[in-house]
Amino acid sequence: MSWQFTPLALPTVMATLVSVLLGGYSVQYMRSNGTTPLLTSFCAVNLGLVVWTLFSTLKLLHTDPATKLLFYRLLYFGIAPLGAFALLFVLIHTNRIRELRARNVLPLLAVPAVYLVLLFVNPNGVIIESTRIVDSGGLVVLRVETSIAHLVLELLYNALMSVIAVGLILTRAVRIGREYLPQALLVTAGVAAPFAFVLLSLAQVPPFVSDSVNFIPASAGITSLALGLAIHRYQFLDLSPIAYTAAMEASPDSVLVLDAEKRVIHANERGSELLEQLGGSFGMAATDVHPSFDVEAPPTEVITVDAATPRSLSVRSQQLERQGQTVGWVVVLRDVTELHEQQQTIRDRNEKLTLLNEILRHDIRNDMMVVLGNARLVQDVTDDETVTRRLETIVNSGEHATELTESVRALMTTMVDSEETTEAVSLRDVLMTEVSSIRSGYHEVAVDVPHEIPDVEIVADDLLGTVFRNLLTNAVRHNRRADPVVTVSAETRTDDVLVRVSDNGPGIADEQKEEVFGRGEKGLESQGTGLGLYLVDTVVQSYGGDVWVEDNDPTGATFVVRLPLARDVLRS
Repeated sequence: MSWQFTPLALPTVMATLVSVLLGGYSVQYMRSNGTTPLLTSFCAVNLGLVVWTLFSTLKLLHTDPATKLLFYRLLYFGIAPLGAFALLFVLIHTNRIRELRARNVLPLLAVPAVYLVLLFVNPNGVIIESTRIVDSGGLVVLRVETSIAHLVLELLYNALMSVIAVGLILTRAVRIGREYLPQALLVTAGVAAPFAFVLLSLAQVPPFVSDSVNFIPASAGITSLALGLAIHRYQFLDLSPIAYTAAMEASPDSVLVLDAEKRVIHANERGSELLEQLGGSFGMAATDVHPSFDVEAPPTEVITVDAATPRSLSVRSQQLERQGQTVGWVVVLRDVTELHEQQQTIRDRNEKLTLLNEILRHDIRNDMMVVLGNARLVQDVTDDETVTRRLETIVNSGEHATELTESVRALMTTMVDSEETTEAVSLRDVLMTEVSSIRSGYHEVAVDVPHEIPDVEIVADDLLGTVFRNLLTNAVRHNRRADPVVTVSAETRTDDVLVRVSDNGPGIADEQKEEVFGRGEKGLESQGTGLGLYLVDTVVQSYGGDVWVEDNDPTGATFVVRLPLARDVLRS
């Protein structure tokens, strides 16, 4: 008879079935979720367990000595590389290596490969010294006497790989926190089970006696059960929690992990501190910790929580799905208290600027118009030269104050307005309006527009007139020639338009051509505040354009304003 049957084979048979089930699950999981280094290494561990237990069962149930010895050798294709496979799995699981490359795999498998070759060749009994068949209660059992090479290349090597793997996973779990210790201990128990059975066998603890059935392969069932429980309870194949939690712990944010029932099941260190401050704990529903932690409610940009001190938090949540079903959520809470306070300070400052803008726009400007109106009336009725000179000074200063008020108002508008107000604006209409205004206000200056201004639309708002007004006024007031001339032109290009405002005044030195746009720069011989050109530069940049100074020929300066055409910006 070639086969024998005994109840003593049941532990090894059950271990085989459990290993096959876990291996089949891992293969199916890989088909559903895709191949990854983590899953590949896990399948390798399962394959080793299946080969080990399967051929151990066949060796036990077969009665032919030669066949038993063959099965004995074949089972080592599963057990010899098992320690190396376990270490590879842990290295990937703990994020120490990311890919299964030859440089990672081959060195670990070198010793098992050498052992398998020596096992089958067995020169001078280097692995197997002798074999014998014993009758144990009517059961035919193969006993193999191995040499020191077997101890070193097989037992000690696998033990070393397993100890390193267990050390890595426990060290990482201890560093991360107690939440992952149960998972790590399960994996540790699975890895340690075969060595515990070996120790029991060496100690001759019944039923692990020398001439009885070898129950060490049955330990593979414990290994498979431990790994299966870790998969079912902690889902470590889904998320590689130990690796990902390491990143969570390094995060400056509070991170909460919720299960499918929206209960808090895990948190990083900062998340645990926040839970404690809010009077929450693991196992509580997120909304019981704080009502704003409802992951299915419409998102809220910032919430305020009353912890030890009031804090402002931004809340972001990410749904976790597997096979189309929700299995949990990750909630990230970022402390934005300082940013929120800064934003509130800016809002308060903008409100004050808006109020000041209204005062400049209405009260001060209206009062200055009254002053100028009365001064001009007195000019018309007085013949006293001294009074006339005094009145001219008042009018000039009043006009400058009025222009300054307009510049400051426009500048504050660019700083206060938070909404996008630009639109398609006719360049010709705005520019010619300002040219007409300068012509009527400065009769002694020739304002020349040699070519028709192109009728194009640009991206701007109601401050565009202020830009051209400041450039034209600047060209007039800085010109001390007896025959001042200001020339205005515009050139349309593919994507933008260039507006040039030239004068025949003293010009601007090269070292000042960039500085004149800085805040407080007054240009040559200017008695103004320097806000005009700063305002021009600020407003033009807000339109997506720019402004610069060129030399005019033969004398003077040319201010060039580049503005994007509306069709290009609106199309994008």
